Amino acid sequence: MSEQQEIRMVLISNEPNRVYPALVLALGATAMGSKVKVYCAMNGLDVIRKGGADKIQMPGLPPLSKFFKDAMDVGVEFIACAPSREFLAQVGITEETVEKGVKLEDVIPFLNESLAAAKKGGIVFFI
Repeated sequence: MSEQQEIRMVLISNEPNRVYPALVLALGATAMGSKVKVYCAMNGLDVIRKGGADKIQMPGLPPLSKFFKDAMDVGVEFIACAPSREFLAQVGITEETVEKGVKLEDVIPFLNESLAAAKKGGIVFFI
């Protein structure tokens, strides 16, 4: 049996034409058996704020909050990522201000996990 493929995505945008494809890719990769973590940074933090996904809409598609909920339900992990937890707090990101299930993390754990995943053939990419 082969090892589970790991995908690390860094979402730095809150633009619908970037966020929707990111979540579709996360859902598709999970459906194919990959372990997916989405690290939200910069403007991507808007996606994981409480009610943030409700404010992002692309005409003709279901609300982004549906994609976000579906992704969480199938095991996609969402992480608020920044240089430090202090930085996250300065931009208003705390455990109380993010959606349930979102983790807060500084950049070092992200790098450690991403580098290890890449060495095993995993994928790391930015959107």
